[in-house]
Amino acid sequence: MNKKLMAVAIVGALSAPGFAAAQVGSSPGITLYGTLDSVIMSNAYAEQQVLSGTPIGKVNKGDVFTAGNEMGVRGREDIGGGTSVWFQLATGVWPDARLEGTTTTGNNWGGRNSALGVTSSLGDILWGVWDTPYKTGIYTFGNVISSGPFGAGGVILGNSDTTGSLPSAQCIGGTNNGTGVVPAAGTSVCVVESESGSTQWSRRVNNTVQWWSPRWAGVQVKLATAMYNYKSPETSVLGSGGVQSSSLYSGSVTWAGGPFSVGVAFEQHKGFQATNAATSIIDAKDTGTIIGGKWNFGRGQVGLTYEMLDYGQSDTTSTNGQAMKVANTSVDGRFRVGPGDIWAAYTFTPGGTGCREQTATALGTSIGNASCGDAGKANEIAIGYDYILSKRSKLYFGYAHIDNSEGTAYYYIAGPAANNAGPGGQGTGGALARGTDVTTFGVGMRHTF
Repeated sequence: MNKKLMAVAIVGALSAPGFAAAQVGSSPGITLYGTLDSVIMSNAYAEQQVLSGTPIGKVNKGDVFTAGNEMGVRGREDIGGGTSVWFQLATGVWPDARLEGTTTTGNNWGGRNSALGVTSSLGDILWGVWDTPYKTGIYTFGNVISSGPFGAGGVILGNSDTTGSLPSAQCIGGTNNGTGVVPAAGTSVCVVESESGSTQWSRRVNNTVQWWSPRWAGVQVKLATAMYNYKSPETSVLGSGGVQSSSLYSGSVTWAGGPFSVGVAFEQHKGFQATNAATSIIDAKDTGTIIGGKWNFGRGQVGLTYEMLDYGQSDTTSTNGQAMKVANTSVDGRFRVGPGDIWAAYTFTPGGTGCREQTATALGTSIGNASCGDAGKANEIAIGYDYILSKRSKLYFGYAHIDNSEGTAYYYIAGPAANNAGPGGQGTGGALARGTDVTTFGVGMRHTF
C-alpha cells in the first residue's frame, strides 16, 4: 500500500500546474493528454469592509467550479544527431459547459501552453504562448497542493493571474470595431487578441520565445521574453512623452537532488502600467523575485515560498501610480493518512510598503489586488484531504478562507461569480470587491489522462 501511495503522490505532483513543461514531447509520436478538475463549492462572502459609504452585503452562493482544466496534443520527432523537434497544442476545457464571454480566454486550440520547439544538446528552444519561468516557479518551487483552486499560486502569490499579449495602453477607452482600430485611441492599433493585465505575475504570455537548458547535476535554467507586437507608431505619444514600449524578461534556476528541491526566479516588466493620462510614466519598471523549496520526507512533503514584488512609480500624481513593494509568503504541506493525503497551506502578505497609506477617508495606493500598509494585509488558509482512487484519479475535500483587509481583493483564479463592485455589488462577475472575506467548502474530483 505504501509503495502504491508513493507512486500516486509522485504522479499527482507531476500533474500539478507548471510541471507539464518538463513533459513536452518526452517520447516520439503523438500523445493526447489533459486534466479535468471539478469541485462542488459553497462560498460565503462576508459583508464588505469599507472606509465610508454603504458596504456590499454578505451573500452565500453555490457553484460547480473547474480550475485550470485543459486538453491538448503533443508530439516529438527525432531528426538525427541527437536533435528532435516537438510541438504542443492545448486548449482550456470546462466540464460544466461554462460559456460566458469571460471564460473564452485560452479556450481555443493554442490558448493554453502551446508552442513549437527544438531539443538538442543545448537544451530546448520554443516559441508560442507559454507560462513564464516566473509563473512556473509560483506553482512549483514550494507548492505541494494540486486539488481545485486551493493552492496558493495566483491568489496572493503573484498578485493574481493573467493570459495574453503584453499590455497596450493605446487600447484604453476605445471600442474594438473588428478591424483593430479604436477611434478613441487615435492612430494606434488595438489588441484584437487577448490582452493580459498590467499588474499580475502569474502570467501566460503570447509571442514568447524561451530557452530551457539541459539538466546539469540537477540544475536547470529557463529564460524567456515576449515580443511586443502591438507597439504604436511614433506619433502616438502617451503620458509624459514618447511611445509605450512594453517588455518582459523572465528567468529561473532550479535544483533537485534527493528529497530536496529549490528554485529562484526573477521577472521584469517595463511600461506595463502606462496609461493615456498626461501624467503617466510610460517606461516604469516593475520587478518580481521569488524563491522557494520543498522537502519530501517519504510520508509527506513540506514547501516554503517567499516573493517580493517591486512596482515602480508609473504616474506623477495618481495615488495608484505610486511605487510600492509587496512581500508575500506561503508555507504548505501534505502528509499521508490512510488511503490518501491530508494537506494544508497558509499564505500571508503584510501589505505594501514605500507607498501612500490609507487615511481616514481615502484608501491609499492599490496595485492589482494589493494595497499599501494595514489596508493591504491579507491571508489565505486552506486545508483538505485527497482520497486516492487510482494513479490518475482522486476525490478531494477542501476548506479555504481568504481574509481581505479594506484594500485587498485576493480571489481564486478565474473564480466563480463573486460580489463585484458594480451598483450595489450585483455579484454577476468574477471580480471580488475590495475588503470582502471569502469562506469556501468544496468536494471535488481530479482526473488526468
